Amino acid sequence: MYDKPLALLGLLALAAPALSSGQSAAPDTPEPGSVEEIARATTETRFLSPWVAYLPASATVVSPRAYLHRIPGAAGELVNSQTAYAYCRALAQGSPRVRLFTIGRSEEGREIVMLAIADEAGIADLERLKAATASLADPRRTDAAAARQIVANARPIYYFNAALHSDETGSTESVLELAYRLAVSEQPMIRRIRESLVVLINPVSNPDGRDKQVEWFYRFLKGKTDLATLPRQAPPYWSKYAFVDINRDAHQQVHETTRAVFHMFREWHPQVIHDLHESIALLVTWNGTGPINEHVDPLTYAERLELSFHEVQTLTALGMPGVWTWNFGDDFAHLYLDAIATNHNADGRGYETFGNGTAETLVPEQPENDTSVEWYRPLPPPAQKSFTWSARDNVNYNETAMLAALDDTAQQSKRLLENYYLKAVHSYRRGLEQSPYAFLIPDRQGDPARVAQLVARLLAQGIEVHRAATDLTLKEGSFAAGTYVVRLDQPYRDYALDLLSAQSYPKEGGEAYDDVSWELPAHYHLAAIATADPAVRGAQLTALGEAPRPRGQVLGEGPVYLLADTGQEGLLEARYRLARFKVGIAERAFTANGSPYPAGSWILAPQSGLAAALTQTAETLGLDFASTRSAPEVASHAAPAPRLGLWVPWADTDTIGWARYTLDQRHIPYIYVRDEDIRAGRLRDKYDVLLYGHVDLELAEQIQGIPRAWGPMPFKKTRATPSLGTPAESDDITGGIGWSGVAELQRFVDSGRLLITLGNGSMLPLESGIVRGVRRESGGVPRRTQGGGAAAAAASQSSVTRTPGAHVRVSFARPDHPIAYGYGARTYVFRQNFARYSIPRRWLRMAYCTTCLDGPLDTSAVVLEWGDREGAPLVVSGQAWGEENLIGHPAILDLRSGAGHVIAFNFNPLHRDLNRGDQRMLWNAIINWRAILAAH
Repeated sequence: MYDKPLALLGLLALAAPALSSGQSAAPDTPEPGSVEEIARATTETRFLSPWVAYLPASATVVSPRAYLHRIPGAAGELVNSQTAYAYCRALAQGSPRVRLFTIGRSEEGREIVMLAIADEAGIADLERLKAATASLADPRRTDAAAARQIVANARPIYYFNAALHSDETGSTESVLELAYRLAVSEQPMIRRIRESLVVLINPVSNPDGRDKQVEWFYRFLKGKTDLATLPRQAPPYWSKYAFVDINRDAHQQVHETTRAVFHMFREWHPQVIHDLHESIALLVTWNGTGPINEHVDPLTYAERLELSFHEVQTLTALGMPGVWTWNFGDDFAHLYLDAIATNHNADGRGYETFGNGTAETLVPEQPENDTSVEWYRPLPPPAQKSFTWSARDNVNYNETAMLAALDDTAQQSKRLLENYYLKAVHSYRRGLEQSPYAFLIPDRQGDPARVAQLVARLLAQGIEVHRAATDLTLKEGSFAAGTYVVRLDQPYRDYALDLLSAQSYPKEGGEAYDDVSWELPAHYHLAAIATADPAVRGAQLTALGEAPRPRGQVLGEGPVYLLADTGQEGLLEARYRLARFKVGIAERAFTANGSPYPAGSWILAPQSGLAAALTQTAETLGLDFASTRSAPEVASHAAPAPRLGLWVPWADTDTIGWARYTLDQRHIPYIYVRDEDIRAGRLRDKYDVLLYGHVDLELAEQIQGIPRAWGPMPFKKTRATPSLGTPAESDDITGGIGWSGVAELQRFVDSGRLLITLGNGSMLPLESGIVRGVRRESGGVPRRTQGGGAAAAAASQSSVTRTPGAHVRVSFARPDHPIAYGYGARTYVFRQNFARYSIPRRWLRMAYCTTCLDGPLDTSAVVLEWGDREGAPLVVSGQAWGEENLIGHPAILDLRSGAGHVIAFNFNPLHRDLNRGDQRMLWNAIINWRAILAAH
């Protein structure tokens, strides 16, 4: 280890006196004019370090100032992805210390590029250096002696990720300048970084969002500096599907941004993934308060703490206030982009800097408690509203801290490589020495396609999965040939255990930052059996090289075909694939040709072309159809494929973006419905079923939307805004649906159509009066204090019951309802901290008199209720507080209004493409829409 006190003395020597001439930058020569421009753009001298107070001049490499005709962080200016990438190419072309790689493409087809920076020798040796870190990642092929030799000649790889959240605009500007400085500066610290590390920089990880945000800034924000009167600071879309939730994708790899970073990780095996964000004054270097995830190696926590406190110490020594760590978020859920590293034996970390959400200079606001002196915040930020903050201030903090982190990494480079190897050893050895030794996932449990999807998700994470070639007999029982086996004697054992085991967030753990359960078997409603029998390692297993693809079949020649409902998630896709054919659905269980068929099973009468269509559907979706000579004598109903509309309010497109992704992946045809489409009316003529997903909006915002005072606010493609208008466009996104839109929804339902609402979207029909008799008893929009604000989260966090992203038990109050098809009478679902609603009553109190009080209960509207009717604990995975106050309350309501119905979910069955086992309840409502409407 290096001598940190001596190193800090060197930093202080550089820090004083303040930079005022080319000599103080020696051996660099400042680019003429850069010192003055940076000083002018910085609002206070204490917000600037000498490390970034100038741009080093280069005779051969173009600087960002020369290329952009301004300094990075100049007031009122932002760089789009095309220009950022063009500068990166110019930098790589001009410097032998820089190479450029394409690591992916966005949903809209833009490149996602990455720079690699090192000294000339490192750039020439990149392939060997990548091979070295890959070898250290797997102790089964690299023993301790070989690892020591590799470490002696290898370098840590440090990856920076910028512009994931598009309204956090400063990180791209920061890393473009950092890249140039690393390439050309001859400061001893910079040389040490170049000679000891490989630095990877992704300047625009979400280029679709970056370009939308830049165009939005120039259209609506440029020149506006009064925070209180700013219009909406972000466009309604960044990427095709997600908004902020693009940073909740580490387990799923849904978004192209995430996939690109995974591609980088698999190829380079970096020791650090460092994600750059903005929200907190003035710079927070992430380290959660706890609780700690026990499946992350202790060395990872130790390394992250050391790096963070080094940054706090270094920037504080440079006189920069407001740099702190620790008291932000928790360290329980590792589901963010940087967790790609944390979950794979590397270090995931990041910053929150005090961005303005605009390139203009503002007088910002920050939470008052962020200005106190604490052990983790020795020099707090200035008092609220006592200073101005510029885009250049943000660059100064970002870049100075990144340089401190790189220098710290460079000076302990061998230790970080050794630890990276040791973490893989620890994970592998735990799989050999500690129970469980493997997980067994039977391949024919209800829905083989969903089993295959779970296995595919594990494989995509680099977790090794085998398949049993013969029957297995272990302590836990017998398992048929074909069972999937996840042996835990592998380098990513800890992550496999984290994904396949139930979570237990401690009751005393305080407010969680995000989900407290991510157990994949619970999400998929599948069994993954842990075995304590080491004999599993001697079983005859075949390693999977690719994701399995179960193939269904059609048995017999008809003329009537049957499909047993065993809980298959693919039934909605199958119904639309077979949309031109008539399908009947059995309302009771029956037997045909000696085989049982549960309620919900399909009956397909003789129809021209049916056999060929079933063969294709069976093979694609893994469904098994059987034939019989005649239709069974059982009560059934017709199930035509409905015209499906998906309403996406302009005020919040994020969570419903996941719903759009899910429907798109399953090839479900739907009509994208905007606020103005609701206002226009005649909904019955366009849709049979209208789906309204979970939204992070209060009731008034669901109705009134983006304030009309900001309008007209177009979101459409023009010559000045070529990136806007996708995936939907509008002449004016303000105003919401308004009360006229609520009236149109009422007409839609009353005229005999079906409205389905999910999560907090159910607040709209239950509380606006579309349906009556239900009272909100506790809670509100499911929000968290950190990241969402204490006031906005107060109703949710003060609720008498809290389930912050947990798997909890439910029971069907109406097991004969079509929504129950494919499920047992008792099951579980994933629930965020939604409001608690009452059991419906015939009417609610309308005045204070004896005969005006609440009417009698109407339990017939309760389809699914919270809790297990046989008394099993509420929590399956995660945690709940005040669970006794939730049990017995509605989880799904089926409420009639006029000739139509509202199905209101008190949870979100389309949560981030994770809880696929919950999706069938929603699919059942859509498939059986006509039967639900026919019920009285």
